Amino acid sequence: MAEQYYELKDQKTTPKSDLAVDDYTLEKTELQGSLDPIIDSGATSSAVIQVQSNNSTTIDTPWTGTPDSSSSDTSSTSTGDEEGDTLDNTIPPIGPRKRVLADTTKMTPASSRWNSAFVEVQNNLKKKRNASFSGVVNSQVHQYHVASKLYHTKRKLLRLKDFHLDARAMRDVEKFLERPVALFKVRHTLWEDIAQEMICRLCTDKPDANLDVDLIMKSLISNDADYVIPECIQGITETTKGPVTEQSFIVVIGQVNTVSENHVAMALLDQPFNFGKGAEEIRFICLVLCPSRTKHTKSAVQVARTYATLLADERLRHNLLNTHSPAEFAQEFEVECTRVHRVHQIRRRELTSKSLKSEKSSPVQEDPWFPGRDLGRNIKNRAKHYISDFTHFKDRKSIPKIISSTLFLYFSLLLPGIAFGVLDYKNTGGYIDARKVVISQGFSSIAWAILSGQPLVVVRTTIPMVIYTKIIYTVSLNWEEDGSFFPTFYAMVGIVNSLFLILYGVTGASKIMIYCSRSTEEIVGMFISIAFLVDSCKFVKTEFDTFYCFAHVNTTLTVEELALCDPQKPLLALLLILITVYVGVQIFNFKYSPYLNADKRVLVADYALVVAVIASTALGSYVFKEIHLETFKVAEDATLFKFVEFKAPSTVAVFSSIGLGFVMSILIFMEGNISESVVNNPANKLRKGSAFHLDMFVTGLINAVLSLFCLPWVHGSLPHSPLHVRGLADIEERIENGHLKENVVYVRETRLTNLVSGILIGVSVLLIPHPLNLIPIPVFYGIFVYLAITSLEEFQMWERFVLIFTEQTLYPPLHYVRRVPQKIIHCFTLLQLLQLGALCLVSFGGSTYLKMFFPFVIILLMPIRERILPQLISERHLTALDGVH
Repeated sequence: MAEQYYELKDQKTTPKSDLAVDDYTLEKTELQGSLDPIIDSGATSSAVIQVQSNNSTTIDTPWTGTPDSSSSDTSSTSTGDEEGDTLDNTIPPIGPRKRVLADTTKMTPASSRWNSAFVEVQNNLKKKRNASFSGVVNSQVHQYHVASKLYHTKRKLLRLKDFHLDARAMRDVEKFLERPVALFKVRHTLWEDIAQEMICRLCTDKPDANLDVDLIMKSLISNDADYVIPECIQGITETTKGPVTEQSFIVVIGQVNTVSENHVAMALLDQPFNFGKGAEEIRFICLVLCPSRTKHTKSAVQVARTYATLLADERLRHNLLNTHSPAEFAQEFEVECTRVHRVHQIRRRELTSKSLKSEKSSPVQEDPWFPGRDLGRNIKNRAKHYISDFTHFKDRKSIPKIISSTLFLYFSLLLPGIAFGVLDYKNTGGYIDARKVVISQGFSSIAWAILSGQPLVVVRTTIPMVIYTKIIYTVSLNWEEDGSFFPTFYAMVGIVNSLFLILYGVTGASKIMIYCSRSTEEIVGMFISIAFLVDSCKFVKTEFDTFYCFAHVNTTLTVEELALCDPQKPLLALLLILITVYVGVQIFNFKYSPYLNADKRVLVADYALVVAVIASTALGSYVFKEIHLETFKVAEDATLFKFVEFKAPSTVAVFSSIGLGFVMSILIFMEGNISESVVNNPANKLRKGSAFHLDMFVTGLINAVLSLFCLPWVHGSLPHSPLHVRGLADIEERIENGHLKENVVYVRETRLTNLVSGILIGVSVLLIPHPLNLIPIPVFYGIFVYLAITSLEEFQMWERFVLIFTEQTLYPPLHYVRRVPQKIIHCFTLLQLLQLGALCLVSFGGSTYLKMFFPFVIILLMPIRERILPQLISERHLTALDGVH
């Protein structure tokens, strides 16, 4: 698990006096060349030029120089050497619009000549500029802008406060909690207004403080630039992708001579506030006012460091965001401060305990391995959280999140499930149809919600399962050409597959997944997306080959083929696929738009697939109702729960089922563990732990039951599992170099979403065939394309593939772009594409018996990543390209 920790960045910005700029500027080389013929060689000038600044103050700046030393090379540009520095010193700055020249009565003859020469050059250049503007002079006059002000920025890394060791820090917090000054849901859009309201609240709540509002405002705002904060502290998270600035909070420091003691005010903004680069999404502002002179432990930086340490805790910020009143805000802040203090105490005791153990020479002995050891640990670890998985609702946002995630699972599992049923019906001669897929999905979701170790994983049948089911049906035809042996053979393969999965769970075989990197996960995910596209393209091709013909043109067709000619059908089928994809993707991308707020945008995007299916169905079934498109079929006379009637298998059939069952177990083992790895990614911040071995054991039990009823098998799947986690998560958004980045703060680990969605899917079997058979079959293939396209954004491999065709100057500020040369990035991407191509070649391009072994190609991806790629690319670059998510 990638370790994440915070550092605090103390940033102090001091504005320098700004110089008023004239209505025109001088080009350095042009001025130098103009002075050469006027100033006598060897003359030395020295003058004091008075410049009036914007705040009506006079700055005396000495200017000295040696013109002849600079005139020796009038075309050179200053490079910081002696001659360049001398040249810069000989050129006095241009004053404000009302120029105040030096007092010539106090100048030496040399300086007087300098002043006259300078005035003459200015006049000449002004005439030249006016002439060029009027078109008399065709030569271009270059103009350079002079900065109007200077800022001194100082940055320093600070350590987090340890509340267990630093008693002063806890006393500061307790003092604040005695009379908390907290502003709730501040709606101002200017930093000046926010600061003024916080100071006024301090004056109101602490009338004995006698605060000078105007003086304090000057200490918090740099001159007339109200967006610049003179001194503040922010958090920095050190991740595997590099340091990331925490943009949700900022601690502003103000030091005033008239303040006799420290004062603190907190503000929760109603909307994120943009303080500039590195602070574009501020929600929490802590204002710390301190005397200018005080002892170190009470200094402004130390007090601000205390509150920055508290706000650096994501859980504290998350809980404060969910409060609904100032009183609740103050109460929750007190509770969280106590929790942080307790966490620091526990951490200190753990560190002390570790240091004591390290002094002893006796190493810690791990329990000896025995079958079921890791499975038992998973059960023990998850048992203590089992009740809370059903009952623990941390805040008021939990219920809406659970409802929206449940509906998302319902529609995103039901509709693709029916689409898989369409494929299975065609591939198995009607033995598995849409109704059986829906029953399988409902039962599996309910069983998984009750028995699994990681309930956030979503189990379902997938396109590799559909492909492998077709292989099993093809092999079964060797014994019964009418396909009647398929149910028996399917059950035999399923039982063997389940026994292997149970064996993997008992023996702890999932430990091998430590060698499964992000590269392997993304290749498998891209393969699934390609499989969706391949099936959809095959359907469109079949539609055009069958129906796109004209009776009066194609004279070579048979009578049966001419009867099928209807060119409107394939065109409408293609149109429905494209409309399903377009509407779904547009609504899915609504979450990236600036409209509404983040929660509502995500809510709209969750129903993208539903809206797309409804729109396409209305178009195909009602607008173009004269064109009769095919709808999915089910076996009307089939019993819903019919136990497989086993036929006596031959010896060859038994051994064939064992081989196919083992290969199938490899496929489920890999895909299930990959889905589990993505869900348990440290970036998701799950708190209840993983259960790889228990989940593999439960997958085996579920598939054993499904096999006995000839129902489709299931396993943990992508992309539904990570999308399910995201639906239950609270997300913080931050902007880095103009790009929006999202950070998971808290995830609700519950079993209710899978349970309720499973029940709803099970009940939906009553909607088959009517009214769900109103959905034309092309719409289901549009669902496949939609799933393929929307899953691409989760893959860094796709992101790097796009970079191959992107101009280098337009590369986004990704961590691997900054740490890995462009050539190596593209080389690694091409190596991944070669592996993906080999997997697709075996799965789609070979014979039926070759396709049986594509799960072995998936498992071979791990040794290729661990043994071969390090020989081609350095480990440092591989870590950046193929590290944790």
